[in-house]
Amino acid sequence: MSRAGRRAVDARAADGMRGSRGGGRGGGRAGVLRTVVRFEFVRAVRKPAFWIGTLALPLVVVVVSLLVGVGQAAGTDSASSSAAAARTPFHYVDHSGLVSASVAAEWGGSPSEDPAADRAAVRAGTLDLFVEYPRTPSSAPIRLQGADRGLFENGGYATLAEKVLERSVAASVDDPEAVSLLRSPPDTELTTWSDGREAPGWLSIVPPFLYVVAFFGLVVLLATRMVTVVVEEKENRISEMVLTTVTAGQLIRGKVVAMLLVGLVQVGVVVVPGLVVALVALPLVAPRLGGLTVDPWRMVVGALLLVGGVLLASGLFVAVGAAVPSIKDASTLQSAAIFALVVPLYAAFFVATTPTSPVAAFFTWFPTFTPITAMVRNAVGTLSVAESVGAVVEVFVVAAVLLWAAEHLFRHSVAQYGSKVTLRQVLAMRPGRRGR
Repeated sequence: MSRAGRRAVDARAADGMRGSRGGGRGGGRAGVLRTVVRFEFVRAVRKPAFWIGTLALPLVVVVVSLLVGVGQAAGTDSASSSAAAARTPFHYVDHSGLVSASVAAEWGGSPSEDPAADRAAVRAGTLDLFVEYPRTPSSAPIRLQGADRGLFENGGYATLAEKVLERSVAASVDDPEAVSLLRSPPDTELTTWSDGREAPGWLSIVPPFLYVVAFFGLVVLLATRMVTVVVEEKENRISEMVLTTVTAGQLIRGKVVAMLLVGLVQVGVVVVPGLVVALVALPLVAPRLGGLTVDPWRMVVGALLLVGGVLLASGLFVAVGAAVPSIKDASTLQSAAIFALVVPLYAAFFVATTPTSPVAAFFTWFPTFTPITAMVRNAVGTLSVAESVGAVVEVFVVAAVLLWAAEHLFRHSVAQYGSKVTLRQVLAMRPGRRGR
């Protein structure tokens, strides 16, 4: 839509808001807020580009998954074919005395009569492979010289040499159980206990960790929208007209709620197919990773951290939009805001495995790092009850402060069409009664 078109749409929205406020005062602030939310939400979801972008991600994931599945099937067939054709003519020298001539012959091998000539034959391309088994294969490498078959096919030479030695040793052992252990180590089955009860397995991490995935997805989806819906009011030069019908606080809160609803629609489109896949896959992996258990406390804490974290991210993005005069100027600050929220993902493993370290404490309590860090620690069970309560309180308090700061910035910078809000101006601003 052109800039003139956006101005016309926003002007009609302002007229509608004025009618809602002037003609229906019975609704009060709630009625005006509903009008802003409805307008912003409907305007976003009615755009074809919104649905194209929303449906593109799950579609791409499905297509890529199908292609990978087909490729893996083809690769398996190719690997099977390669295994069937692994018999390769080769000469060998056995200094260990462990290689069985009959086993080597089954794989195409024959003792070397002239090692130097065989090495020269490999270099000349008239012999595929020459193998030299050391005196102590357990401590010294098996040396191979072979004709180049490509980076991926060359690995078959080592497999062939190892298999010949393995089967030769197995043939010299009379105990079938020892041979079975030699060829494949036994499986292990571990059961751990905590406070007299069987401790949950790895799958217990999955339900609360979904909050981390949801937070990351919402941050990525909401970043541009949250910034854009605030900046466009100033960029389209209709801010004063809009603020004659609604207060800055109502406008900002309405936009935030509307964009959150838009983000939930987008996440729902992605989550529903993901849940279907999870329901199919979990029964297959559950026996190996432990039963799927759901801890109610961790789920509640994760949900509260997700809600507070999304509000915190929204306040941060709206503050960015309120501080700049155009969408172009917002790009750098927007990237910095996203980085400030998702950087804990790079330290997630360290924080989860060393929760008592000073670094983990810093990531847990630094305001923009708290949502992801606390959700990761909550998922793996290293976030104590006191820390859980403290993290939840912190994210909601910081979210409230950021949303208030965003409203304050927007109210004082709405007429600054050509310049950014400077730090000196922010420090000089004083909260007033108007626009609350």
